[in-house]
Amino acid sequence: MTLDSDLARIPTTGEAARPDDSPPAAAGAAEPHPWAGADRPRGLDAYFPPGGEDEAPPERVADERRMTRLLVLFVALLVGVPTILTLIAFVGQLIALRGGG
Repeated sequence: MTLDSDLARIPTTGEAARPDDSPPAAAGAAEPHPWAGADRPRGLDAYFPPGGEDEAPPERVADERRMTRLLVLFVALLVGVPTILTLIAFVGQLIALRGGG
């Protein structure tokens, strides 16, 4: 089990371990968002970023849009195909009744 104090000393990827464990110097940059840290809370205890969305890379945004379009297409086909087949069967029954016989 890792303590919260231990997490602060673990270097993140691409960051060398500093001998004095001092925070990295920000060159005029603002504080990073609290939800972007590697040591942020996870799971049900975690807080969510304001607005409900985190900063996603463009590839993930494009992939989510593509998947949303596919979902809408599949739902439309799932509802539309049986509806069209039912209408065809209904019209066929009406034509069969008029033909007499």
